[in-house]
Amino acid sequence: MSWADVSRMTDRFRFRGFTISKWRGVKPLVSLHRNLRAGLRHNRQASSDISRLAQMRVLAESQNAVPFVLPILIVAYCSSLLPVIEWPRLVAWGTLMIGLHLYSGYNARKFLQQTGENIDVNFWAQRFEGVSLAFSLTLSSVLFLFWLPDSILYQNYIISTIAISLAPMTLVTICYVPVLYRTLLPLIGGLALRFLTSGDPGHIVVALVLVVFGFMLRSLALSVHGTMARSINLQSDKNALIEQLFRAKRESDAARARAEEANRAKSHFLANMSHELRTPLNAIIGFSEVMATEIFGGHAKPVYKEYSNDINRSGQHLLGLINDILDLSRIEAGRFDIVEEEVEITALAEEARHLLNIRAEAQGVEVVTDFAPDLPLLYADARAMRQIWINLLTNAIKFSPRGTTVTLLAKLDSNGDLRFGVHDQGTGISESEIGRVTEAFTQGAAGIAQPGKGSGLGLSIVKGLLQLHCGSFEIHSQLGKGTQAEAVFPEQRLLPAHPEPALALNL
Repeated sequence: MSWADVSRMTDRFRFRGFTISKWRGVKPLVSLHRNLRAGLRHNRQASSDISRLAQMRVLAESQNAVPFVLPILIVAYCSSLLPVIEWPRLVAWGTLMIGLHLYSGYNARKFLQQTGENIDVNFWAQRFEGVSLAFSLTLSSVLFLFWLPDSILYQNYIISTIAISLAPMTLVTICYVPVLYRTLLPLIGGLALRFLTSGDPGHIVVALVLVVFGFMLRSLALSVHGTMARSINLQSDKNALIEQLFRAKRESDAARARAEEANRAKSHFLANMSHELRTPLNAIIGFSEVMATEIFGGHAKPVYKEYSNDINRSGQHLLGLINDILDLSRIEAGRFDIVEEEVEITALAEEARHLLNIRAEAQGVEVVTDFAPDLPLLYADARAMRQIWINLLTNAIKFSPRGTTVTLLAKLDSNGDLRFGVHDQGTGISESEIGRVTEAFTQGAAGIAQPGKGSGLGLSIVKGLLQLHCGSFEIHSQLGKGTQAEAVFPEQRLLPAHPEPALALNL
């Protein structure tokens, strides 16, 4: 479909009585098409120039590889013809050949010194092609300048020289097809013309065979050149990918440095704020407790005692929140120091139960235990394990309705891992929220519906502490059926329980 067809179609297109104008409908499309086509041409040209530069660089390196071998061969070749060819002709021809060879090496070195992105590709291509053509024409001229009609020996010698030179010149120029053509065509054409002008039918057949050989050589050269071009393109792509990786690494290092600086600033801020907040909070908690207990005498109005209790509870809550934030920041920064020792996990569970028993009674929740017998010891930080029990039990009591039961569980899995945690009969967590409740400052729908129930840090601290011990945290829950929050430690962290003293004496 032509643009004229598109124009006629848009002229006839009507939508609810509105006619799309030819110039308003087609002209922007034509402009967009031209811009896209120009952009594609520019990209293709840039890619082609990069490929040509890479091929010319390989050509220049090949030409620059043997700077002194060819002049020696030229001098030796001219010396071998001195008995039959006048020396002025030999000197002139040899000087021209050596001069072209030296200029070719100079041109190759100048090209290899080019750096940057503003290299004139066409200029250097013309120089390479011109020098190669002049060198090849000069070399093939020996078929006519030094031809001896009466000497079969020297005729064969000259023909063999040109035929032998085809191989190395093909190897040197095969990486860049335009130079390859300008190198081989004069040599093969000179040989074919030399055979054709002899008038001998056998020589004519040889000339035809030589032409066929030239086409075969061209096909092989193109095949090899295609492989080299693909290799160059792959190398270019690899270099571009490496550059992108280095750029991404630099950006990543810079981002990491900024993140580390921000983390240091956060740690410094939290350290300062913890000191600045804890000092007045401890004073508020202490004085409010004195006022609530009426140590220095009763209040004139009973409501002041209630206010003092409220102040004390709020201060305790705020102090606990600050401690949780500090613990979480130390865990995230990898600065939470753990002191590993042999820990009896059930004893820590009983401590947490005793500590939170008053809160459970006030909430109307019964706390029971379900510990498997003969549990092994756990090699871990006792303070961290105690905090895990307290956080899990606090969370369970907090969201359990009155009259329900919270169970402290500890057992060994069939694979030998230690599993302990808390099961409650509370409101539960929806499946979509299970993955989010372990994130800092994140609560489920039940927590959001009951403001003042917590800050959303308890489970994230539990998860962080378990990760420090190479453990894992699992939550299984259904809405209206309760939640099972369990910590799992691998068998490598378990130690056999110590025998009872009496049993040890019997042994």
